[in-house]
Amino acid sequence: MKQLSARKLKRKNILAAFIALALSFPGYLIASDDIQFNMDVLDINDRKNVDLSQFSRKGYIMPGDYTMSVQVNKTSLAEMPVTFMANSQDDKSSVACLTPELVRKFGLKEGVIKNLKWMKNQCLEPDSLKGLQVNGDLATSSLYISIPQAWLEYASDDWDPPSSWDNGIPGLLLDYNLNVQQQRQHHGSRQLNISGNGTLGANLGAWRLRADWQGRADRQSGLANASSNHSFDWSRYYAWRALTSLRSKLTLGEDYLDMRLIDSFRYTGASLRSDDNMLPPNLRGYAPEVTGVARTNAKVVISQQGRVLYESQVAAGPFRIQDLSDAVTGQLDVRVEEQDGSVQAFTVNTASIPYLARPGTIRYSVASGKPSDWKHRTNGPMFGAGEFTWGVSNGWSLYGSGISGGKYHALSLGVGRDLLFLGAVSDRECSRMTRLRASRCGGISAPRRTYLVV
Repeated sequence: MKQLSARKLKRKNILAAFIALALSFPGYLIASDDIQFNMDVLDINDRKNVDLSQFSRKGYIMPGDYTMSVQVNKTSLAEMPVTFMANSQDDKSSVACLTPELVRKFGLKEGVIKNLKWMKNQCLEPDSLKGLQVNGDLATSSLYISIPQAWLEYASDDWDPPSSWDNGIPGLLLDYNLNVQQQRQHHGSRQLNISGNGTLGANLGAWRLRADWQGRADRQSGLANASSNHSFDWSRYYAWRALTSLRSKLTLGEDYLDMRLIDSFRYTGASLRSDDNMLPPNLRGYAPEVTGVARTNAKVVISQQGRVLYESQVAAGPFRIQDLSDAVTGQLDVRVEEQDGSVQAFTVNTASIPYLARPGTIRYSVASGKPSDWKHRTNGPMFGAGEFTWGVSNGWSLYGSGISGGKYHALSLGVGRDLLFLGAVSDRECSRMTRLRASRCGGISAPRRTYLVV
């Protein structure tokens, strides 16, 4: 009896595998989603007890564990185990379990991840990610996942996202630049000059400890009065670390004020400023973003006067093109070519000035401390300074700066506007009282500055 039961079970497994393979074969085309089977062709005694209704739909995959290569839009991931479960809403279909580990590899934006819902904390609820499409293919052992491009973080072949960054290993470094010069005079005297500068540092986890040095040695010989002198100084002590979640750099110690609207001076204190080097090259500076909605998997082509500047495939749903070069200005022609042959076309105009920022982007810098000199002595009252630029929309940017210390206070606010084909303009209003250090606030007689770029 055990042998007979084993044979029946083996026949069922072979039959199910054969039918699944036949349905997934590319040449097996069915006009309707429902398929009817003639049970009389099955040469088995208990064919009345065989239920093939689950295989009545094309592409059906039996519940179980499979090893598949995963493809998210046009990006291929490594092979991994994928579990298919019975669909609770439709007993004739199955659904793939998208685990939290797999979803993390999609590159979703943080705001999208927070709104995801999970079934028993194990599988993603498909309805919680609007526009998500998941299809399995046994013939190629692949799981195809389509996600609207607007829900994904920016990705590029020549840039690694912050999730793949690390702090490196602990170590010491010595950076140096040496210059040696020797002169010989006709009367036999010699002059030797050696100068150098560089940085001595150590890396400890996320922190970078640094000390800048400079030195010089002069020697004159060949005369009755030979002489020599030398000097060596530690010109700057500081430590810094990257804050990847803020795309910023935190610096402690001796530094130089780095702001666009306030003149630079040396100080001892702390600063926090956004670091554009943490952004992909194509997201630095100002450029407009192109948004739209694709009805199907489509190709977006951005051109200027017939020359193609950008071309990319996007999934069905809303898309956001934000990596145009900051060197692009003028009228841009946008075409969205759908799979069904239809085309959406529109234009975007742009110009640029230094104070414009990409839509939704915030650049900032804050600092606090006391002015100091190169001999590490503080000189002056405690001060606080800050600066920001905010890309309000595709054409508007708001920016400003302020500094306060002792009896000196200054505030500058401005707005930049992309005037499309007319160019761009920015205007700022500045007020100040007394004086701590020179600032770009403008003279007393000209506290307002306007910039126009065409």
